[in-house]
Amino acid sequence: MKDWYKNFKSKFKIVIVHPETYEEKGRFNMSKMKFTNMVIVYSLILIAITTCVIFFTSIRELIPGYTDVTLDRRVYYMERRADSLEQVFYHQNQYIENLKRIINGEEVDVDIKRTTIYPSQPQMNVTKILTYFVPVNGLVTNHFNSNNKHYGVDVVANADAVIKATADGTVVFSDWSVNGGYVIGIQHDNNIVSVYKHNASVLCHEGDVVKAGDAIAILGDSGTTSTGPHLHFELWANGRAVNPEDYISFEGK
Repeated sequence: MKDWYKNFKSKFKIVIVHPETYEEKGRFNMSKMKFTNMVIVYSLILIAITTCVIFFTSIRELIPGYTDVTLDRRVYYMERRADSLEQVFYHQNQYIENLKRIINGEEVDVDIKRTTIYPSQPQMNVTKILTYFVPVNGLVTNHFNSNNKHYGVDVVANADAVIKATADGTVVFSDWSVNGGYVIGIQHDNNIVSVYKHNASVLCHEGDVVKAGDAIAILGDSGTTSTGPHLHFELWANGRAVNPEDYISFEGK
């Protein structure tokens, strides 16, 4: 053992010579122990550098089992965007359902109204929101009565009278329905919707932007619930039907 240790510590002369001329280029003394220690130290340094490079740079992504260092953050933002899109999609569907209920003369469900197109909106005085244009001049033969689920007024006028938009807005419904016949629905500012039923024909399409007084339909007698040529007109504010006669005089000149 002593001889081995002594031999391990003994020094050797290492000479560097040119392979052809045998000219000496350099020399140095080194023991086996010193050489072994140098190998161990440099190996540890190399391992430390390699470990730092792997853990603190994107090179780690090349090692099986490791993922993108920014993956968690990107997944988090993607989940947030997906949640937002899901909420938007849900609200849009509920908005469409609300419009269908309004077109069919039904009250908007309170829970739907709270979470969709009427979120946290206080009940407003409708007269302060819009300046109303008379959709058609005529005789009111059936008045607003929410108890009987008659959410509008029936106005009898001259045959083929032109129905006009009561305020500026966007047409959100322009189609045939079994009960209401040819129906027009217009979305106005501040969650107000006006509805025109039993028309003989419609003059505008969904997505059209109209101004107060623009011609939108021709008075008629379409739909199974119509008993003669007239306009059934409804006004909805924040998801609730209001009496149009509180804001519009249909028998004006």
